[in-house]
Amino acid sequence: MYNSEEEQVEALRGWWEKNGRSLIISVVIALAVVIGWRQWTGSRTANAEAASAVYEQMMAALGSGNEPSQLAEAEKHANTLREEYPRSAYAGHAGLTLARVAVTQGDYEKAGAVLNDVISAGHNDALVYTARVRLARVLVQAGDTDGALKQLDGTFPEAWAGQAAEVRGDALRLAGRAEDARGAYDSAIENLPAGDSARERVRMKLEDIAPAS
Repeated sequence: MYNSEEEQVEALRGWWEKNGRSLIISVVIALAVVIGWRQWTGSRTANAEAASAVYEQMMAALGSGNEPSQLAEAEKHANTLREEYPRSAYAGHAGLTLARVAVTQGDYEKAGAVLNDVISAGHNDALVYTARVRLARVLVQAGDTDGALKQLDGTFPEAWAGQAAEVRGDALRLAGRAEDARGAYDSAIENLPAGDSARERVRMKLEDIAPAS
């Protein structure tokens, strides 16, 4: 308790002299953290919106056809996403697009390199599994059956199991392992969703394999 107002004022002055500087520093640091956080989240939001806009342009170019000029336009936007927004999932989708364009142009080496980049980046599991299946398919087209089978090692989640099994069958068939290919195609039919047109395609591949003698 203070005996007078003067004693109370003097006590407050003493406290301020002792603690005022540290209080100011604490307030400044707290404000800096809040401002920095807002700037960081604002920057992330702006980057995400910008990347989304480029992605939409890329998809619009793809949706307009497969003419060289349209593919070049899609490739330009895909490269922008990979170079300017490399940490976003849009960069992974851009990689899948670049690989698709490269395959259309018959450039399997480029397609494989881009898909390897998508796998290494590991933006999310869905992109990685999709890229692995597509890379295996590209390697089969390039005649590298060992490389394709290596990409398909292990277990794939349900959403990719049928596709992976089909490509595994393609690789095994190309390698001259007809019985193993037949087993892979059977697995593909079992794992592909009912009503998926790929099931009929796989059945046709099975029929093309000469029965074991």
